Amino acid sequence: MAGGSYIAYIIHTDFRAGALHCESKHRYSEFEALRKLLTKLYPTVVVPPIPEKHTVGAYAAKPTKAKEDPRIIQRRTRMLQAFLNRVAAHPSLRGEHVFHQFLEGGVTWGDILAQSGLGHFLKRKDTSVKVSDRGALKHPDTHFALAEDYTIKFGSQISHMYKVYRSLHRQHVDMTGTYSDLGAAYNGWSLSEGPLSHAIEQVGQAVDTTVAATSQLAHNAEMGLGEPLLEYQLYSKAVDKLLRWRHKKHAEFEALSDQLIAKKASLLKLEASESEAQRLAAVLNAEGMAGHARPSSGGGGGLMATLNSLIDNDPATTRRNNISKTKDRIAALEAQRELCRVELGTANEEIQKDLDRFQMDKIKDFRNMLLSFALAQREYHRKAAKAWEEAKGEVERIQP
Repeated sequence: MAGGSYIAYIIHTDFRAGALHCESKHRYSEFEALRKLLTKLYPTVVVPPIPEKHTVGAYAAKPTKAKEDPRIIQRRTRMLQAFLNRVAAHPSLRGEHVFHQFLEGGVTWGDILAQSGLGHFLKRKDTSVKVSDRGALKHPDTHFALAEDYTIKFGSQISHMYKVYRSLHRQHVDMTGTYSDLGAAYNGWSLSEGPLSHAIEQVGQAVDTTVAATSQLAHNAEMGLGEPLLEYQLYSKAVDKLLRWRHKKHAEFEALSDQLIAKKASLLKLEASESEAQRLAAVLNAEGMAGHARPSSGGGGGLMATLNSLIDNDPATTRRNNISKTKDRIAALEAQRELCRVELGTANEEIQKDLDRFQMDKIKDFRNMLLSFALAQREYHRKAAKAWEEAKGEVERIQP
């Protein structure tokens, strides 16, 4: 539904086998907000993608008038529908109440977010310490390192496939226009030829049939191959983002481990310093006792007291406070690291489980893509071959 300044997409949902029907209207930005929230609520899940706001190729013809192009709107509508269907089919995402409210309608996205009390998740940081999602790990998980490399290669391959498909699609569109002109030329020519007119007309009809078949091939290929390829191009980015999130959690664990090692080393130095201070104090006390028995003219005790007052009124207390604070920090780091270790282990299991599910869906989807393209090609050639066989027969009946 196109408004004066924005486009709203109408969602029709049937619950419980049609027993309940709901209708809701949402802008693209609200789909975007829903997906962002789902990625925060379910960080270990491959959240289905939505079409990008500025899809490569979609805005090539009219970059400033996308809202006026019904083809772009229709494509985005189909891809947003695919997003909703995939969320509804996901074993974890489909039970999210926010998703249900999004489908039910009657409330704005702002109200849905406010009522859910989940808005703070959008501001939650991924890790407790600042780490890179691409930085080198000291002890990387080989399995997930291979998964990261595969995802990058998969994304590159899908992008190349989609680029080749777009070139093929343009050729289909161009061929349709060229064949339309050729068919019109043949049909016009047939009007001025007596004995040859019927054969020329039959050839013109074969060309017209080819035009229709090519147009249908382009449409079927777009539905069955082009849009799914684009969706998986976006999926590769979603998987890559998921693995980078896991990478950050792993980096967080290693960073906390390094901080803990550094603090323990600092504690050892502080404790050694305290032991040395106590040893020196014992020596000084012993010398002081000796000084009472045999007065000294050096006045060393008074000088040491003066120096201590200039440096620290109570150095012993300061040392003990530093040791106590360091021990507290070590305890906090140990608890923080243990929590991170448990979270990382849980994340590894959940991510792998969802990646396995995604892989099964991907195999099924690619099978359907290839089958759809093969059927579209077969239907195209069947129609064209039949038309040209009939034209061939008519031409062969021409008497020299």
